[in-house]
Amino acid sequence: MDQMGGFDEHVVDIDCDGWKVAAADIAIRGLGWISVTGVGTATVKISVPKGIGVSVRPPLMPYDVWEVASKYTGGKAIRKVSKNKNGTKKKKGVGRN
Repeated sequence: MDQMGGFDEHVVDIDCDGWKVAAADIAIRGLGWISVTGVGTATVKISVPKGIGVSVRPPLMPYDVWEVASKYTGGKAIRKVSKNKNGTKKKKGVGRN
């Protein structure tokens, strides 16, 4: 951690429009982005190494949140997995047979 240097802290307030549409994307340079959904105002605190850019933009995929979303409520991120008619888990995306 000492070799990385200090960290910059960013606090972002996002006005959310509901659980079925992403309100904004938080992009972290060199890492990717996180789509934010919810009701009301979401306050997100982001800590990144100095020199790493953080930006907020309109969502790239505002209505695709339910297919690949994980739920985070402050403890542990949980990915919702749907099941087939026979009770086995559906395989989607990378690594499916």
